Amino acid sequence: MTTPVRLLRAGIDMGGTGTRLILLEGLREVAGLTLPTASFEALPKTQRSGELVNRLQQLCPADGQIVSLGIGASGPVNNRSGVIENDDTLACFSFFPLLDEMQQRLNVPAAIDNDAVVAALGEYHAGAGVGSKRMLMVTLGTGIGVALLDNGHPFRTADDRHPEAGHIPVSGNGQRCYCGVTGCWEQEASRSWLQEALRQVMPALDWPQLTVEVLKEKSATEPRIAALLHEYGERVGRGLSTLLTLYGPDLTVLSGSAAALLPLFSHGLDAALQRAPGYRLPENIMSSSLGDVAGALGAALLPTIRLPHP
Repeated sequence: MTTPVRLLRAGIDMGGTGTRLILLEGLREVAGLTLPTASFEALPKTQRSGELVNRLQQLCPADGQIVSLGIGASGPVNNRSGVIENDDTLACFSFFPLLDEMQQRLNVPAAIDNDAVVAALGEYHAGAGVGSKRMLMVTLGTGIGVALLDNGHPFRTADDRHPEAGHIPVSGNGQRCYCGVTGCWEQEASRSWLQEALRQVMPALDWPQLTVEVLKEKSATEPRIAALLHEYGERVGRGLSTLLTLYGPDLTVLSGSAAALLPLFSHGLDAALQRAPGYRLPENIMSSSLGDVAGALGAALLPTIRLPHP
């Protein structure tokens, strides 16, 4: 009796720190792997797409077949050309036809989008966003990513691009972000800011091993850590208050590596979102239920999801 072939969808989530690859059967993860994004910098650009394909094929079980590919990438992504345009935080995958090269090698349908969009799609179809009519996603990682889904469709600009809403001015800080904005939300409230701020008071900080429980214990005995977490919540709230005012979502999902710490900085976030009666902001804010897999899962779904304007 012939064993049936398992049809698998491949997804890749490219961030400034890590690149995650997964294979899905339906909505179930069959295999996954996370690689340091910097590890691809040692390869010539002509070999990077091939290395990603090799990694996917190594993940694929003997009875499996990859039938589609989706990619989510941080920073500006040209949805028409399929080229990543992010020399600032994803230079090793930018400004060459990565999607086309991988599609030709795998000979399957392929699609690419911003990493915040694919993370939002992952949560919308398989996580915290199931049933939402207007879902706002904010990723707190190396930078800040933002996506709005209206009945499952990403909000786009008039030229069909993804608005980089992580780059909005939120303070009078004169430091200029690589995007050109001073007082930029990404510089003020990304996980990178929190990680560096905590390192000043916790020199031995090992971020990958830092858990909510560990940080909760430390903040209970160290006022400086508690104050930093409150400040971080306020910083996140400065940008989020603008987005909530403009978009009025029924659900806001925080993802990225800092989102797991929401219980520890929610008091600062709540303080930043307070408004007078009649001006209150949507209060349904929660952490991602899929965690780090949301982006790669959403990316794997891209080729089979139609994404017209709402």
